[in-house]
Amino acid sequence: CGPGFFTIDMARLVGANGRVIAVDLQSQMLAHVRRKALKRNVMDRIELHQCASGSLGVTAEADFILAFYMVHEVPDAAGFFKETRKILKKKGHLLIVEPRFHVKKAAFDAMIALAIQNGFTVVDRKGSRRVLLS
Repeated sequence: CGPGFFTIDMARLVGANGRVIAVDLQSQMLAHVRRKALKRNVMDRIELHQCASGSLGVTAEADFILAFYMVHEVPDAAGFFKETRKILKKKGHLLIVEPRFHVKKAAFDAMIALAIQNGFTVVDRKGSRRVLLS
């Protein structure tokens, strides 16, 4: 989740009955998200989860997963895709967005191929570093 750039807006989108699981490796990032969420009165919709370096460690089922500017930093991308595939609901979606300045087109194409090898299908691909998977 990083500093919560998308977390707060997603908490507003899910509404009072929805839930956002904000995952980060760093406790400082989660503390930052907590402060922002409390200030904006959406903390009741957010679950903060500190992951381990090799696993998200999330067991809850998800309708939507946002992986923004982070898959390129995961040491085991295949493991990441296996884990997200397991927690994503049957009709759920994974949105991957990667920075053009860090991830070359060939590397992004390889990332998508790896996702497909691990059970995902491409729903929509617009732009050079964005893909919606199911």
